[in-house]
Formats: sequence, structure tokens, C-alpha cells
Amino acid sequence: FHLDAPSWYHEPETPELLPAIADAVWDDRLLRVRYRRGGGRDHAGAEVARELAPYGLVLKAGIWYLCARAGEDFRVYRIDRFTAVEAADERFERDDGFDLPGFWAERAAGFARSLLRTEVTVRVSERGGRMLAYAGDRAAAAAALAEASEPGPDGWRTLTLPVESLDVAYGQLLALGPELEVVAPEELRARFTEAAERLRELYR
Repeated sequence: FHLDAPSWYHEPETPELLPAIADAVWDDRLLRVRYRRGGGRDHAGAEVARELAPYGLVLKAGIWYLCARAGEDFRVYRIDRFTAVEAADERFERDDGFDLPGFWAERAAGFARSLLRTEVTVRVSERGGRMLAYAGDRAAAAAALAEASEPGPDGWRTLTLPVESLDVAYGQLLALGPELEVVAPEELRARFTEAAERLRELYR
């Protein structure tokens, strides 16, 4: 087997501090770190100091993450946001019940759900329903299809789909072309109407 983790058209990067963090994971040594917080908060980009018990490393789509215990809580940290790490001489005692794959799957699913902050109502053809899983969040699409209306005489179904934003939904759902109709909100439907009219002008 050969594992090629990074996605297409992206050059893989190995964070400079990854080897030191990996050593601490293998040796069960506490890590004293400085970490640059991500976006979405007023203090985004601010550095904080933490003492972590590093439990495991995860490579997701070419990005390395550290799963670690901070105090009593388990958290996930992007390794490329660490600005300094120092392995302590003291070791920590692992929680034997910690399951790295299970923990990561739960956190990843929770993160994906947290991004879906609004909803759109759409109609999809049978083919459009199959395509929907590739146009955005697969789990959200599957759940929406499971709750969709029964197919009408034309085979189309109506469903409510959670999306990240109307801008993101526009880019994702436009890929379904004539296999999807936006019902609501009106703002998004108007953008699809405009796109359809522009396409009609292009192909006259």
C-alpha cells in the first residue's frame, strides 16, 4: 500500500515542530506549547500558552492535528499553529479508555455540523439526489434526503438542506445544473434565476 494523503493540487507541508511533537506523543511526555488561535473569535491570532498531554496525531487532507488533553478536557490542535513546543521531563499517565479514531471521528463530525449555519429548500430530480452528496456535506445531504418528501409524478422531491451560507450553497448547488431547483430563500432563488438567464444568453 502507498498512502498519498494530500488532496490534488496541494503541495504537502510538514510543520517544523511536528517531529518534536511526535516524540512527545511516543514518549508520553507533557508538552509546554505556545499556540496561535484560529479565526472566528475576537482574539483570533492571539497566542496562548498551554501544557498538554499529547495523545495522538492525525493527518487529515494534508493537515496535521494533535489530539491532546488540556486539564480535564480533550481537544484538537492544528500543528501548524504551534509557535513553540517544549517537551517536559515528566511523563503523563494515559487514559486507557481513550480511542483516537473514535475521538477524531466524533470531533470531525461535530466540526462539520457546526459549519452548517443556515438552511435552503430545494427540489431535486432522482439524478440530482444522487449528485447532492458530492456537492457539499455528505452526511447533511443524506439526512436531508432521508427526510425529503415523497417523489412527485415527475420523480422530483422537496427537501430542506443545511448549508454553510448562501454564498457557499450557491457555488455548491449550481453544480447540479438542471437537476436541482432552489425553492427558498428567495435571495438564493433569484441568484439561480439570474445564472440560468445568463447561461441561456451564452448558448443562444
